[in-house]
Amino acid sequence: MNEDLWAPHERGRATIFAVLVMGAMLWPLRQHLRPTERRVDGFPLSYYPMFSKRRRQHAHVVYAVGILADDSRRRLRHSVLGSGGLNQVRHQLYRVAITEDHPQQYADALAPRLAANTSCDDLVRVEIVRGEFDLDTCLLDHQVEGTETVLATADIPRDPVAPVVVESAERTPA
Repeated sequence: MNEDLWAPHERGRATIFAVLVMGAMLWPLRQHLRPTERRVDGFPLSYYPMFSKRRRQHAHVVYAVGILADDSRRRLRHSVLGSGGLNQVRHQLYRVAITEDHPQQYADALAPRLAANTSCDDLVRVEIVRGEFDLDTCLLDHQVEGTETVLATADIPRDPVAPVVVESAERTPA
């Protein structure tokens, strides 16, 4: 290499910079030397265990299904089930139905809320369901098929429509 191209101390600075860049790139590899329970996923040099762990073949999901009068089914949107975003409502439903083992109480509390919601006027019953799905079929073939277990069910209360009575008052001419 031509020594005339390098200014004094420039080669040393370039070497230090190259060593620092290589060190930053190799730094996450130190996670492999730790025991599994002490491995940390931290920003900005993340170990990314969500990509390195083996994924389960089947996923279990708890969700609510609305049943129409003809026994057809409709999955209910998270905004109907509770306040908050999709993941927050999904975690709340899982916690109540599975962790705390109170799916019937949740279904009983959900039914009057669905009765008051105009987008759910066609529903007659609500079911809390735990589904098991094959992830390869869902993610690769785009088919959402699996086995379902109904954890709880509740009828949606509907007030019968009362006939409208119009009372006519006699008017006396003025």
